Amino acid sequence: MENVKDKSSCLGKLERCKNTIQHFKIRVDSYLYEPSTVALFETKVYLKNKISKLSEANKKLLEFLRSTKEVLPEQYKMVNFHIRETSELEFDFMEYTLKFRKPVNLRQYV
Repeated sequence: MENVKDKSSCLGKLERCKNTIQHFKIRVDSYLYEPSTVALFETKVYLKNKISKLSEANKKLLEFLRSTKEVLPEQYKMVNFHIRETSELEFDFMEYTLKFRKPVNLRQYV
């Protein structure tokens, strides 16, 4: 992941993060991913909390960047941290959804 260092690039990355977060928010509530164990339920709660926090942070960052003319190095660090956190959410969500896949029988009958 590269460091974002200009305002328009930050806005573009944050818009993508927003779309990713919204996508996961919809998918985590899908009936396809209803937990059947305590561990899966806890993971779902964790993901929903993380999605909620990232959604709020993304909203605040976008509002700030749209309202300011100059972005300070500290704000760039916050944006890059947020992008990294969104990538981690993506990884965590993919791990969660893989637990719902049915095993594939690799033996083929001739």
